[in-house]
Amino acid sequence: MSERLEWAHASSGAELLFPGEDIDGAVVEPGEIAVAVWTGSNGIALHGPREAVRDRLLQLALAVHQAPPVPFADACIPERTDPRRWRPAPLPRPLAPGPAGPALCGGADRPAAADPRLATCPDCIERWNSDTPLIRLSLTHAVPAPS
Repeated sequence: MSERLEWAHASSGAELLFPGEDIDGAVVEPGEIAVAVWTGSNGIALHGPREAVRDRLLQLALAVHQAPPVPFADACIPERTDPRRWRPAPLPRPLAPGPAGPALCGGADRPAAADPRLATCPDCIERWNSDTPLIRLSLTHAVPAPS
């Protein structure tokens, strides 16, 4: 996990915070509401006007709903895969990695992603993207701020 982010598991407790100051000193401005998700002794909060918070949470829920399948095991891109020729097809089933072998990242005995889009190795993805691929890969997908 990254130190840039405060991580809260999906099962973490959450609260709606209304205008005023709570017992912990959190202040919500008049006209705003906040959704706080607890990460242990701390938390993260999304705040703003009620409709804006609602719309953002709905947008994020839709993004999660429409997201592609999530890999459930670490995997590299096989060394033999050519980023300049590879074209996406429907994702294979099962999504489990294939047999270990040489990987784009230089690893000698790494589980092979069944599809490059299912790779979890940042070094493989960086190498893939540096080779003028037809399709760029990323471990992140931005969810634009509502307009």
